[in-house]
Amino acid sequence: MDSLRLLLALAAAYKLKIHVVDIVGAYLNSTLQEEIYLAQPPGLGDGTKRVWRLLKTIYGLKQSGREWNKLLDSLFKSLGYARLISDQCIYIRGTGESTVVVAVHVDDMTILALTDKLMQQVKHEISQRFGITDLGEANQIVGLHITRKPNGDIKLSQESYLSKIIQKMGLDNANPVHTPMDINVRLQKHDAEDPVDLQLRHEYQVAIGMLMWAAIATRPDIAFAVQHLSQFSQHPAHEHLTAVKRVFRYLKGTIDVGLNYSGTAFDREKIFRVFSDADWGNSPDDRRSISGYVCVASGGPVTWSSKKQPTVALSSMEAEYMALCHATREIIWLRSLVNELGLLANQPTDLITDNQSAIKFADNPVFHARSKHIDIRHHFVREWIISNEIQIYHCVSADNKADILTKPLARPTHDAKMESLGMAPNLRGSVGRT
Repeated sequence: MDSLRLLLALAAAYKLKIHVVDIVGAYLNSTLQEEIYLAQPPGLGDGTKRVWRLLKTIYGLKQSGREWNKLLDSLFKSLGYARLISDQCIYIRGTGESTVVVAVHVDDMTILALTDKLMQQVKHEISQRFGITDLGEANQIVGLHITRKPNGDIKLSQESYLSKIIQKMGLDNANPVHTPMDINVRLQKHDAEDPVDLQLRHEYQVAIGMLMWAAIATRPDIAFAVQHLSQFSQHPAHEHLTAVKRVFRYLKGTIDVGLNYSGTAFDREKIFRVFSDADWGNSPDDRRSISGYVCVASGGPVTWSSKKQPTVALSSMEAEYMALCHATREIIWLRSLVNELGLLANQPTDLITDNQSAIKFADNPVFHARSKHIDIRHHFVREWIISNEIQIYHCVSADNKADILTKPLARPTHDAKMESLGMAPNLRGSVGRT
């Protein structure tokens, strides 16, 4: 998903055409390497006890996906494509205006090219080897709805999916709310010795699973809520289920909200910027902090994360420093990906946080009694600063776009963060509690 969103952001920036091609019976094209036999299927037998030897990979075999991938890889390499190291499901060929990028998702291919002529050439080359279904200009990729505006801007949303899960939860007629979590409600885990309501747990886990897909695909605004609420999946109580239903009520009012990528907001020098934040001691159960980051390109979120830190931080500086490390790992991968796509990131990537102490600690690697306990793995952010791959900047908390990924926010703050991410909500229907 991260790679796909980045490609869409670049497509909006460079006005690339986006088409989708589906391979007909993809797995059936590959030759099976192992010797496998199967019984004669009912209605197709010859009346004997003989068995069939399988020559081609079929759907259901464990090795089918791998054999299909190897076959597809050999095709693209024979056509002059290079496979990216940072994401081995993306292929690229050519430079400048002749560049073609193909992103593969099992048997679906998303093709990005500057002209119709290039697009048709790619489709013809693939159709010479496999049977294809040409789905034309992309309006849906792996269940995500793509809207291309006349000026080339792109919106990525999940309206149909969200409508489906809201209906499945029986909340079609529920009043929408302005925020995914109530800032006045503090949830805690129940005693492990208390009896578990199996029906409640099943309903809760199904609800979390449905929300998870939205949170990782197009809705960073619910990422913290889903991350936080998923911690109660093994032993939920009714107050936890009420909190989950609130997220659905929020989605009901903001069902048309999605990710927006605009070419006018694209920075060809920096490519992307990353905001990092942490909420110190967020969890009342184990006092661990929450790390959050969001990478913004072409005016919209490309990658994001809301994650509980692995150890307890002894200060807000330590929590923010650990969050910087978390964001740095994403920056390393993103820089590798854009470089392989031919967009050399000559300038250091901006890593922005609202904690001055964490910035000074990262910039000035001194030994201090109050910080000597910090795990060595978090210090590699300093190497990337020294190598000039990353440059850390300070911003005030009100301008930190990652704030929405670390804690529940009041409505004015939440709306401001959504607007800064290019996801300003348009609340529908009547409104209940804020």
